[in-house]
Amino acid sequence: MLAEVFDAATVARLAGPRVYPRGAIYVRDGRVEQAQVRGDGRMGATVRGTMPYFVELWADRSRPRWSCTCPAAEDGSFCKHVVAVALSLGSDESPSLIVPVVGDDRRRGGSAAGRPSESDTDLELSDFVRGLPQHRLAEVVLDRATSDWRLRERLLVDARAARGAGADLAEWRRRIDRVFRASSRRGFVAYDEAHAWAAGVDEVIDALDDLCDAGHHDAVVRLAEHAHRRADQSMDYVDDSDGWLSGFSERLSDLHLRACEAGAPDPVELAARLVELELTSELDGFYRSAEVYADTLGEAGLAAFRARLEPHWQRIGAEADDWSDNNYVVRRAMVGWAVGIGDPDALIEAHRRDQILPGDVLEIAQALDRAGRVDEAVAWARRGIAESGSRAREVGDLREFLARKLRDRGDGQAAVQLFWQAFASVPSLSAYRRLIEEDDGQDWLRRCCEEIRGALAAIPGRAADAMTPGAAFGPFPSAVPRAAGALVDILLYEGQVNAAWDAAHDHGCNAQTWLTIARAREESHPLDAIVVYESAALAIIDRKVAKQYQSAVDLLVRIGRLADSAGKADRFTSLLEQVRIEHKAKRKLKALLDAQGW
Repeated sequence: MLAEVFDAATVARLAGPRVYPRGAIYVRDGRVEQAQVRGDGRMGATVRGTMPYFVELWADRSRPRWSCTCPAAEDGSFCKHVVAVALSLGSDESPSLIVPVVGDDRRRGGSAAGRPSESDTDLELSDFVRGLPQHRLAEVVLDRATSDWRLRERLLVDARAARGAGADLAEWRRRIDRVFRASSRRGFVAYDEAHAWAAGVDEVIDALDDLCDAGHHDAVVRLAEHAHRRADQSMDYVDDSDGWLSGFSERLSDLHLRACEAGAPDPVELAARLVELELTSELDGFYRSAEVYADTLGEAGLAAFRARLEPHWQRIGAEADDWSDNNYVVRRAMVGWAVGIGDPDALIEAHRRDQILPGDVLEIAQALDRAGRVDEAVAWARRGIAESGSRAREVGDLREFLARKLRDRGDGQAAVQLFWQAFASVPSLSAYRRLIEEDDGQDWLRRCCEEIRGALAAIPGRAADAMTPGAAFGPFPSAVPRAAGALVDILLYEGQVNAAWDAAHDHGCNAQTWLTIARAREESHPLDAIVVYESAALAIIDRKVAKQYQSAVDLLVRIGRLADSAGKADRFTSLLEQVRIEHKAKRKLKALLDAQGW
């Protein structure tokens, strides 16, 4: 199902020609890890870039939906990590780095009568170019190089390499400095200037990519570090409302890692620079760098990293209650080093100087498990769940880890109990479904509904009208306990629509759920549905947003049909008259009503 929703053409359209190839490289390089489809049809996967990011894919009425924890996707963008996971849904073959053409075949020039296909024209062009004399080819290339500085630089680098020289680092640094500099005299890049400014930076990073592809890895390592420092300094004078700088940080750190892995940097010197970059950068490109660069640093580099970090670490030891940003950065750097060397005890020590969150506990438990210390891993996981307190929603992954370890031990009932405790703590449809997935042999519907009703009975009494459909619509809907919404959702999920209607009246639910129940019962209980649709339609009209009036009219059409079928046509007539009188000043609404012939 997901593979059909996220086919290559759709992924290319959503990502665009710049992001798609980067995601294709990620999936080709095997950076998509821990991919699994949950019971609700959602696919989750970890993508390793400069740091691990978690991606979710799902379908909503056959439409693609996604999320990613990376900075570039905070605004809902289809980032390269989402591209990688989406492309991994396809065949086992490596995806093409060429962006698929989206649109009608006739626009591609591939099948129209009398027109050569792209492959034919490519072949014709290839044969022609290969037949050109050398001096003519030189003229074409040199002419192009006068207007394309990236091509010119690539040729110069190759020329210098041919005579044993490297890239001109000083000139490259000057170019990087120029492109990061604010162009206006004010010394500030305003929002309306940021897009053009960012395009220039992107072009230089693309050129560094070219330089890396040409084999100048050591030069790229140094230049990527210089560019990252400039990106970090840019935070002081660039309006970064669109998140350009986080994207640059990620691109540069990805490029830096690739150049380090392909080249042969001195591990001790690299370690010193990584510590400096991680501790002084506000951008997250070099977050937990020792973990990311562990293979490149090796034993000597990791030892040098710890030695360089040690003075900062000792200062934290003397100021354990100092939760400043700088101390946080040092703590995270030490955690990265501990993960990099693969020592669970070092990881525990690193986390003990910080506020240990459920995600930290999971990291410790996994490290202990990898080291074969399963009993300790289970103990840490149990403690993390028990101490989660108000952060109970954050322990989902930790709970899954512990349940897996308990099942491995043959204690399946203890695993079931974990998910029951999770449901009782924070009832929800997803927690209910997870219980069923873990053990479908019990009457979980009855037990979970009894648990929720007991919890709701303990809540002090609420006004009777707080549970009516009308209370859920409008600008200030009545507050509904989360458990009440969970009860209605569970009953709907199990197909008990009438019971869901009763539960909604007894305990309340949100506006969208009222509409869902009404739609499910409208044929058998048309008057009940009319009550919900009336409340929804009048609330939409009262918001006075003209572009939403069509939704209100659609509801009125449905009300009219149901009123006729129930022999209550006069009810719809009265409602329509009320709308026309009370909202006669709304010309757009009047036009839509007239268009229905009412």
